[in-house]
Amino acid sequence: MNIYYELRLLKNKIPKNTYKTILGQIKSGDIKGAVKGIDRLRSENK
Repeated sequence: MNIYYELRLLKNKIPKNTYKTILGQIKSGDIKGAVKGIDRLRSENK
């Protein structure tokens, strides 16, 4: 699944700063860090 799409699905469920941090990680090329953060958020929001 597209990482941008996954982040958009979580956007309304997470704090604004967290969203911006993960978006910044994606834009800077730290895909592994962004995926790790998204996985952590998904497990917390179940």
